[in-house]
Amino acid sequence: MKVAFGTTLLDRGLNNPKQDGIDGIGQYCQALLQQYQQIPSTPTITPYSFGQEQSKCGATLLPSYSNHVLGGLSHIHPEVFFKDVDLIHSTDQFIPIANKPLLATVMDVIPLSHPQFLKSKSRYLKSFPWKKLTQRADRIITISEFSKTEITKHLGFSENQINVIPLGVDKRYFQKVSDFDKQTVFKALGITTPFFLFLGSIQPRKNLVRLLEAHAKLPGSLSRNYPLVVAGKLAWDDGKALDAIHQAVAEGRAKWLHYISENQKHCLLQSATALTFVSLYEGFGLPITEAFASELPVITSNCTSMPEVAGNAAIVVDPLNSQEITAALEAIIQDSVLVKQLKAAGLARSQLFSWEENAKKTVSIYQTMV
Repeated sequence: MKVAFGTTLLDRGLNNPKQDGIDGIGQYCQALLQQYQQIPSTPTITPYSFGQEQSKCGATLLPSYSNHVLGGLSHIHPEVFFKDVDLIHSTDQFIPIANKPLLATVMDVIPLSHPQFLKSKSRYLKSFPWKKLTQRADRIITISEFSKTEITKHLGFSENQINVIPLGVDKRYFQKVSDFDKQTVFKALGITTPFFLFLGSIQPRKNLVRLLEAHAKLPGSLSRNYPLVVAGKLAWDDGKALDAIHQAVAEGRAKWLHYISENQKHCLLQSATALTFVSLYEGFGLPITEAFASELPVITSNCTSMPEVAGNAAIVVDPLNSQEITAALEAIIQDSVLVKQLKAAGLARSQLFSWEENAKKTVSIYQTMV
């Protein structure tokens, strides 16, 4: 069996690490490609990428996706490529048009359920073709029970057509970073105090404005003694996030790192006071499990998939209630017993999320579809 495996977003991140970076879908693709090499029963995996000039994961380079869709299979390269496969596994919104069994990974339905969280001014127009292209799939893989419910509601698939396979945790997060490496990173980044960590792209659904507001309300000088380190590139601003970040930085209660390397991320996760992940919407929330594996306490939201992923191993708050967020931040600072409990619970819960299991279950779906 030969499976065409979409890697467009992975290649985009690998080709432009500082501009685009590897997002959640890219991490998913990268982890599966690595795991497939370890599974004896894995079919032949043939990656493909739309509109990329090069591929660092060995993908066949196809024309831009718009040309593929508008021209159907008139381009010789895609026509030959997809004709030669038994199954297509589309991992992102770039869903091929080909007369082959189609498996689609859908991590969330934000274009349909919360289009206001998308950047483009044409967000409402783009949601319709994405919906129609996704509905061509014969089967869906998603990453949480929450997303499964959303997919049945907004895309019309039955529950029997959807497999929930949670994301895994990269084993490197379980490995201890040396104090020397941490200090080297902190010196390079200009970090000199204990800190809370925000990890992710800057965009409205990440709720950073309210997090900064809650952090500023910490009593006394705690907001400056425990600044919020914002580690993530700007995805888009609704006119509030950048102002809030710049004000917090000017007042000495935040630091914005923009792009960080994987090594820097690893050091931050193993050194922060807590991960503050109070997003308004997540299909999964990979930073939660990465923090758990790093033995870092987590504060997260009580909505969408986050309670499902966090279980009883995190402090769960209403992301719309800044007072609850402030109280959680203060509890982490003041209650050493709570911190110890959260670290132990998080580490135990992180063991439930395995890329190896994810890959095995995905291969088993391949085998049932062909």
